[in-house]
Amino acid sequence: MTRITNIAQHNLTISQIFETQSRLQKAQLQLSTGMKSPNYSGIADDSQRLVNLESTRARADQFVSNNRIVTLRLQTMELSVANVFEAASKLKTMLVNGLNASNASEFSLNLEADNLLQEVSKQLNVKIGDRFLFAGTIIDTAPVNLNASGYSAPPTSYPSNADTGYFQGDSTRVKVRAADDFDVTYGATADEAGFEELIRALQMVKTASTSPTIDRLRLQEALAVVNKAIADIPNIRSRIGASLNALDKANDGHRDMLVFVDETISDIENVDIPAAVARMTNDQVLLEASFYTIARLRDLSLTNFLR
Repeated sequence: MTRITNIAQHNLTISQIFETQSRLQKAQLQLSTGMKSPNYSGIADDSQRLVNLESTRARADQFVSNNRIVTLRLQTMELSVANVFEAASKLKTMLVNGLNASNASEFSLNLEADNLLQEVSKQLNVKIGDRFLFAGTIIDTAPVNLNASGYSAPPTSYPSNADTGYFQGDSTRVKVRAADDFDVTYGATADEAGFEELIRALQMVKTASTSPTIDRLRLQEALAVVNKAIADIPNIRSRIGASLNALDKANDGHRDMLVFVDETISDIENVDIPAAVARMTNDQVLLEASFYTIARLRDLSLTNFLR
């Protein structure tokens, strides 16, 4: 029974019980979810910092995702350039052997050159999804068209001149925002010197006379041009490799940032389980003591005191 003499103590104890029960419920929720709070209001002091960290994480994730897409493009381009270089090396070997032995007809130079020309065209027309990789910004059009209007094999005047009439794209190299305030210009286009030189050399060999007599002048010109291609194509591959390296470094920075951000978010959001268990145990003891106090206050009276 509550009396005037013990009402203050009774009210204080009731208030403590409610507070303790509230803390117990919060601790039980934390232990069941592993989170300090299911909403921002429960972590009001850190809510703005948490929002900023989540925004930073989302932005870093988007950078990493975009960079991976560009990395795939560059890796595909690098493989294509390697195959184009291999075709140039094959053409040089064919020309050296044919010219040295003076039996170009036996090497089927015309047919072999045409096969290599088709392979080079295929490699430079490589695409991922709907995007042609060597077309510059005109990504929906195959960059190499050997049957393009106005384009033909080089004339019989030497030295020959560069001709990119086969090219259907533009020469603009695209960019990607790899990180805040960091753009990476990447890629290559099918009209670059090394590619044009190889295609021109292949066109000359494809159309050279090899029977009954060998057009040695044309084959020698093709050899000189393919040598230029062999010197220039590795520069294209090196540039692609440099772009890949820049993207890798950017992603390394994003990954380091994500580790820090995730750890900080975890500190804000996640509950310290051992500490929460200890607090809950203490509150359970305090709650039991409060109930015991209420019971004693109920029995407190002058008669019991005089006994």
